[in-house]
Amino acid sequence: MIHTNIVSEWVYEHYLFYLFLCIADCDCFISDEEIQEIKEEAFKHWPSESVSALYKNVHNEFISHSEEEKTKFISDNAAHFLRTPIVRKKAIQHLIKMVPSEHDDCEEYVMFRYIRKVINNLK
Repeated sequence: MIHTNIVSEWVYEHYLFYLFLCIADCDCFISDEEIQEIKEEAFKHWPSESVSALYKNVHNEFISHSEEEKTKFISDNAAHFLRTPIVRKKAIQHLIKMVPSEHDDCEEYVMFRYIRKVINNLK
């Protein structure tokens, strides 16, 4: 269930972390290594306490969403959080680093392709 009172207060970083979690969770398990990789990739210049608070906030909401709600949330909110072409390009550059390069048919890559399609179709 999407809690609109919570996500209505989100900013770009929340949405980006949510996209990362969607990719990481494709195998139904988000490892500590994946969380650390996300933190180092997109939030390496943030204080660790801020990144941990961001993760906790986004993860608590993320786990309450069904698979259908996740894909709907991604598509419904991309235009709101990714407003400019530069921001969209940067988000895709961050996200591609979460996808294993040797397997273009793995679950992570399928989710990445969905997210990229949503982002690239924004006007």
